[in-house]
Amino acid sequence: MATEATPQEVQVNRRWRYHDTLHSVPKLMSEIMSAYSGVSEHEQISHITKVRNEAYAQFPYPCMGTFRFLELDLSRHDAYEEHVLGPLRQPAVPGKPEPLFLDCGCCLGQDIRKLAVDGVPPERLWASDIEPRFIELGFELFRDGHKLPRDHFLCPGNLLAEAGDPSEEVEDRLTVLDDRVTVLNITAVFHLFDLDEQKRIAHRCLRLLRKDSGDDQPVLVLGAQVGGREAQRVRRAYNDKFRYVHTAESWEALWREVCGQPRWRDRVAAVEVRSRMLEGARERENISSSGDGDAANNQHELVAAAAASDADPAAVGGARLWQRFEVWVTFKS
Repeated sequence: MATEATPQEVQVNRRWRYHDTLHSVPKLMSEIMSAYSGVSEHEQISHITKVRNEAYAQFPYPCMGTFRFLELDLSRHDAYEEHVLGPLRQPAVPGKPEPLFLDCGCCLGQDIRKLAVDGVPPERLWASDIEPRFIELGFELFRDGHKLPRDHFLCPGNLLAEAGDPSEEVEDRLTVLDDRVTVLNITAVFHLFDLDEQKRIAHRCLRLLRKDSGDDQPVLVLGAQVGGREAQRVRRAYNDKFRYVHTAESWEALWREVCGQPRWRDRVAAVEVRSRMLEGARERENISSSGDGDAANNQHELVAAAAASDADPAAVGGARLWQRFEVWVTFKS
């Protein structure tokens, strides 16, 4: 049974979950706001804060409270240049379907805007979240309703939905992309759920992926999430709900188990799971304006586990790791 938090615990938890003031805008995001959205540098802090406050009033999530949505996780991923931008910017080949990108749990769609700035054709970009209001706030933040197709933002996208299950209470608009996705990004999502739910999400990802790319062209699921020094259930802050955090080994085991289940074992030829654990996450009062070099990138990415997952800071303790991953899936021809 959960116990009532002490005043000190409440204060610590608030510092993990909410920053009253944005002191500076991260360099990459500032460049996007200026060049893509037309928001001048002197307007950016007030404009971002206004949208954040509106979002937090409806969805008091740590990623909103701490301005974490300003951090462009995908563009700092090891696979970004070669395995995300590379195929998505390739010219179309007559007679072949174009590569498609899907961002599951897109929040305000910040990673989609970075891809657009980096030259990916908008018709190849798709995003989804469970909260439709996030999508509207994203268009308000980036002022780009005339640049991106709104019907490519699929809400609600129910990652826990089972195929053909009429009992699902939440509509799943992701079905329009079943068997079509070449690159699927899913960051800060899996660690919100317990292990059995994570397996359902992995199944949903497999349903979305293209099955016709050939034996020599695996398709990719990538992202980042809170990791642990041990694979374990972690109690969410001040209630009895649990989340599951992975080591590299347990994360690989999850995908191998799912791919080995009856619905997939005769369809999946191979699965390769790669993980990189970033250590030393620490509480950050502000978001740095620096964005240059690997050291700065890694410092940005070492996000407090409690802020990213809404886990109890005391329960997460010293195991503040940020796990970047790639899951390469080859389907049988």
